[in-house]
Amino acid sequence: MEYPVHEKLARPRLLVAYADSAYAARIARCFRRLGWEVHLAPTAAEARRLAEVYAPHTIVLELALPDESGWNACAHLTAAHPGQRVVLLAPERVDSLHERLHAAGASAFVTRGDGMESLVRAAYGHARAKAV
Repeated sequence: MEYPVHEKLARPRLLVAYADSAYAARIARCFRRLGWEVHLAPTAAEARRLAEVYAPHTIVLELALPDESGWNACAHLTAAHPGQRVVLLAPERVDSLHERLHAAGASAFVTRGDGMESLVRAAYGHARAKAV
């Protein structure tokens, strides 16, 4: 899997809020190999703090964070940072997905079953969109 970094992004930034540290580390390794700067947060509160500090191009949020749902975290992040791209990551598909994505301000939804390549494609699309 090879994705060139967009010419306007010297090094895109990814923020991953995921409670399962082993899976979060797997995401981080994948994106770092592709040239991304990656920051990890185990909670929604930490994700909000890091979003202020690092201004990520894309944020990946677990749907079930320990301190609040990914839906709520997404709504808070996109309200505080209009235009912020957020990819929600869940173990499986969710009913009423389109309506919920729109209500929360999420840009995309990926399941763990979709695979790492789907997550990478979603993140690259969002980084390019923000750079233009």
